[in-house]
Amino acid sequence: MKILYFTQFYKPENIAAAFRASDHSQIWTSLGHEITVFTGWPNYPTGRLYDGYEMTKLAVENIGGVRIFRSASKIQPNTSFKKRIEAGASFIINGLKNLKHDSPVGTDYDVVLVTCGTVFSAWLGVHYAKQHGLPLVVEFRDLTYKQMIATGSPATSFKVRAMKALELSFCKSADRIVVLTKGFRDDLAAEGVEPLRITVVPNGADLVPCNHAWNNCLRFGYFGTMGLSQDVPVTVKYIGSLAKKGLASSYLLIGEGAARSEVESELTSSSQGFLRLMHGMPMNELERYYADVDMTVVSLQKSDSFAGTIPSKIFQSFARGVPVLYIGPDGDASNLIRESGAGIVLCGTIDEDLETLECFASRSDLAEELSRMSTSAINFMEQNYTRKRMADQMLLSLVGAVKNAN
Repeated sequence: MKILYFTQFYKPENIAAAFRASDHSQIWTSLGHEITVFTGWPNYPTGRLYDGYEMTKLAVENIGGVRIFRSASKIQPNTSFKKRIEAGASFIINGLKNLKHDSPVGTDYDVVLVTCGTVFSAWLGVHYAKQHGLPLVVEFRDLTYKQMIATGSPATSFKVRAMKALELSFCKSADRIVVLTKGFRDDLAAEGVEPLRITVVPNGADLVPCNHAWNNCLRFGYFGTMGLSQDVPVTVKYIGSLAKKGLASSYLLIGEGAARSEVESELTSSSQGFLRLMHGMPMNELERYYADVDMTVVSLQKSDSFAGTIPSKIFQSFARGVPVLYIGPDGDASNLIRESGAGIVLCGTIDEDLETLECFASRSDLAEELSRMSTSAINFMEQNYTRKRMADQMLLSLVGAVKNAN
C-alpha cells in the first residue's frame, strides 16, 4: 500500500508521538509498503531547530526508506497553551500552502493516516483526504477536549465544546478510527461514534537492554513532558515525604513543559537535597538515566477525564525493566500496571497514597521485589506490546479503510 501519514512530530524528535510514527513507518516499509510522512521540522521539546537542519518552506528527506516532507511552521518552546496554539496554527497555514495542487507530495496514495495527538496535523490530514477523495484513518493519541476539562476548563465552555465538535468531526470523516486505550473507545462510543469503526491499538516499545543495581533506599526518576496534565509538582511532595524518612535518596526529573517552572521554584525555594532537575534530551542520551533509578514516576491529574489515558512513559520504562510508580486516577493506566505486576499504583487520597508508598518503601526485601518487578515488566512487554505487534494491528485498520472505500 501507499500510505500518506500526517503527524506533527517525527524522528529525531524525543516525544511519544514521534517514536510511534517513526517505528511504525519503518516496520511498514520493511514489509514492502510505501510510506510518505508529512510533518514539521524537528524542534520538540526545546523549541529550537535540531542541529543539522535548516528550515525551508518545504523539504524532503529519506530516513530508512521512509519519504518525509517537512513543512515550515513557527518554532518556539512548548511552555503555554497560547504558544501551542500559535505553533499548531502555523503548521496548518503553512501546510495548506505546501499541499496545493502542484505540491510534490502528490495524491497517489491508497490511504491517509492522521494522528491526533495535536488536532492541527489531524485537521490538515483530514482536509487533504476529503479534498482528494482518499480513504482515511484517524488515530487519537489523546482526546483533547477531555484533557481540557481535566485541567480546569468547564465542560460547557465554548472552547471545550468547539474542540469536542472538531474531534468528533474527524470521526465522522474517517473510514476507520484508532484509539490508544479502551477508555478512549468508550468515550467516543458514548458520543455516538459507532464502536465497530473503532479499534484499540495501544502504545508499545521494544525491549532495550538496561543494567540495574537495585537499592533498598529508592531512587526515582521522572522522564518526559512536565505539562499541566501530569501534575509533576505533586510528585515532588510524594517523594519528598519518603526522603524525609530516609526511604528515598533521590528524585531526578528530566523534561520540559508548562509546569517545569513550578518544579524549578520548588528546587530553589527550599532545601530539597534529594531533588535534581535536568532539561529534556534525546532518547540515546536518556538511556543511562533509566539504569540509575529504581522506579520511574508516571503521573496524571486525578481527574476522571484522564481515567482512559495510558501515558507512553509506562511502556518506555517497562521496556527497560524499570518498575513504575503511578500516581493518578484509577482507570486504564492503573489497570495495566496491576496486570503487569511491575509497579505500584496510587489512586487514593494523599494520606492513603503515602501510607501505601511508605509501606512499599519500607519492605525488608525491597531490592528483591524491584528485581522481580523488573522481570515482570520485560516479560509483559515482550508478550503484549512490541512495536511490531502494534504496527501489525494498525495496518489492519489501514487495510480495512481501503477495502471499505472500494
